[in-house]
Amino acid sequence: MGQYSVETSLYREVTILKDTFFTPPFNVVEVREDKSNPLLEVMIMSSSPGFFNHDHYKIDVNVKKETLLNIQTQSYQRVYDTPDGARQEMNVNIEENAYFSHLPHPSVPHKGAIFNSKNTINLAANSVLVWGEILACGRKLNGESFAFIKYNSLTEIYREGKLFYKDNLYLKPSAIDFKSIGQYEEFTYQANFVSIDPFHSVKEHIELMTTVLAEEEDMIFGVSKLSEDACAIRVLGNSGEQLFIALKKIRIQLDNQANALRKKEIEIKLIEIWNQS
Repeated sequence: MGQYSVETSLYREVTILKDTFFTPPFNVVEVREDKSNPLLEVMIMSSSPGFFNHDHYKIDVNVKKETLLNIQTQSYQRVYDTPDGARQEMNVNIEENAYFSHLPHPSVPHKGAIFNSKNTINLAANSVLVWGEILACGRKLNGESFAFIKYNSLTEIYREGKLFYKDNLYLKPSAIDFKSIGQYEEFTYQANFVSIDPFHSVKEHIELMTTVLAEEEDMIFGVSKLSEDACAIRVLGNSGEQLFIALKKIRIQLDNQANALRKKEIEIKLIEIWNQS
């Protein structure tokens, strides 16, 4: 079993990596360029080219109160021929007034792949989540479009202990023609992107997302309003890199937005301390 865990903390109003644990093939590396930024950015590096038969990855992320964390991946996540299956479990806990964003590189299930993943995310009342997932049809340039056996990714998001959002991505090419009408049709990649932010209006986030995605060619998308502070986007395209770059633009803008808001809060605190002294 490969696993890693990340836990944040505050030091002088800046998020730091308080605790981390990892086993092969993982390594956790901080990639934040400006150490004064409140947002902590870490990259998960892996010495493995992807998932092999019987692989089981376990991930735990704890974003503590008033901290900001972004987790990035190093490269595409490949799932090789796995006759007995491979799986991944990710558990994320985001405490009060904390921020977490995660947009991994696309997953590419090869011919014969069986893969199951479960993402469980727990949010406090005023925590923020930016979450994305991109899936390829397989190695289409090798003639392996939808040649995998099964791909299942279940994401459950809870707010204050209650189920708020559930997405069950279940693909079994032997049971359905994904090139048919109402399925992928002429497209080969799909993405799901969720934003939950009680500090900004859902209208503001929808406008940002649609503006960025509307600039892209050979791509279609739909937006769903989940609540007054949350929305989800489903995207279809023909290039994993194109989808990843487009959604990364959105993710970076939301990261910068969170950074700016926290810096403003820090300035207000410093002014209050100065006035009291």
